[in-house]
Amino acid sequence: MRLTAHRCIIYGSALGMAGLMAALCFLKPGASPWLPPCPFFWLTGLYCPGCGSTRMLYFLLHGHPWLAFRQNPLALIVLPAVLYGLARQVVDPERAVHARISPRWTTAFLALVIAFAVARNLPFAPFCYLAPGGDRCPQQCNPPLSGSPAISCLQSKSTSPL
Repeated sequence: MRLTAHRCIIYGSALGMAGLMAALCFLKPGASPWLPPCPFFWLTGLYCPGCGSTRMLYFLLHGHPWLAFRQNPLALIVLPAVLYGLARQVVDPERAVHARISPRWTTAFLALVIAFAVARNLPFAPFCYLAPGGDRCPQQCNPPLSGSPAISCLQSKSTSPL
C-alpha cells in the first residue's frame, strides 16, 4: 500500500498525539523546556482557544477530569470526537467515510471557537472561569478546590499557559 499525502498527515497526527500523551506521562507542563509556552500568549498576554490544552491532557492522563476541564473546557469537549475520527482513519481507512463537512457546521464551529477565545479573556465572572485554571478571576469568585490532590499544581499558577 502506497502512502499518499493524506495518509501521511493522518499517521503523523496520530503519532504526534501519541507522542504528546507519552511525554505528558513523564513531564509536567510549565516545568519542562520540552513543552514550550503558548506563543500567542507570550506575544499578546491573551489566551488563545488552545491555551491550557497541554495541561488539560496532563490532568486527564493523571486522572483529574475536573482539573482538566478547568484548563480548557472546549478542548476537553471536542477531544473525544477528534480521537474517534483519527482512530477511524488509522484503523480502517478503506471503510472510513470521507464525508464532506457542511460549510454551515464549519462556520458554526469557527464562530464557537472565536466566541470561546473572546469569552475566556474577559476578567469577570462567569467568563473568567474559562481561562486556564480560572486564574483571571478575582479571588472572591474562585470556587474552593480544597481536598483536591492536584491543587498544588493550580496554586503555583504558571505565567505561561501550555
